Amino acid sequence: MDEATSNLLSQLRDIHSAGDPGWWPPAPGWWVLFLIAAVLLAFLLKAVYRKWLARRRRQVLLTALDSINDEIDANESPHEYLASLNRLFRVVALRAFPDTPCARLQGDEWVNFIHALMPEGTPSEELAVLATGPYEPSPKFNVSGLNQLARKWVNRYG
Repeated sequence: MDEATSNLLSQLRDIHSAGDPGWWPPAPGWWVLFLIAAVLLAFLLKAVYRKWLARRRRQVLLTALDSINDEIDANESPHEYLASLNRLFRVVALRAFPDTPCARLQGDEWVNFIHALMPEGTPSEELAVLATGPYEPSPKFNVSGLNQLARKWVNRYG
């Protein structure tokens, strides 16, 4: 070999391994995994937000029920008390069952609608005052029993 070739060969390095790969950008599999995790996180956050909204709505409705009990004396003005309680039942029903004809129901049909959706063993006599009470001169009803039914209704569907 001549000297020029020998000089060029001396400048060559032996076979060596490639350097460590960088951490960015990640391989395509990591992008897919990140996308799946992001979608799952979005669904989880949406579910948590819905539960939070439902709990908040339920608290607002229970506060409204408490204010009805605080502001209206059922013995002095039973018609106003029953009307307010009936409005609360209807607000919950319209929110929980928008595709049903519950907005048009009145009287016994309305009471039957509520009673059908209450837990088994719920006395229908206490709910019947919602249908007949507004038309009676002085309706008699169990205030605490009706209040408990309203709480069950709000907790279940509110």
